[in-house]
Amino acid sequence: MESEEMMAKMIARPSTYRHFDDWPDVLARYANCLKRIESKLDPRDLDALLNVGADFYRTLARAEDYRRSVCGRD
Repeated sequence: MESEEMMAKMIARPSTYRHFDDWPDVLARYANCLKRIESKLDPRDLDALLNVGADFYRTLARAEDYRRSVCGRD
């Protein structure tokens, strides 16, 4: 499967509704998925996936910080 197809599937796939500040739970689910498949991954592949998780974290943390500063709510 091409990466564009994988991306399209992620975007099109239905998901459970979550509040904006539930993103740590989503990141925890991602970490649990990685833990389940860790033994099947090459260390470089695992490192790449951890880097993506770090990118998700930083992007979502910045988005939440921005939302709080604009909305004035915690």
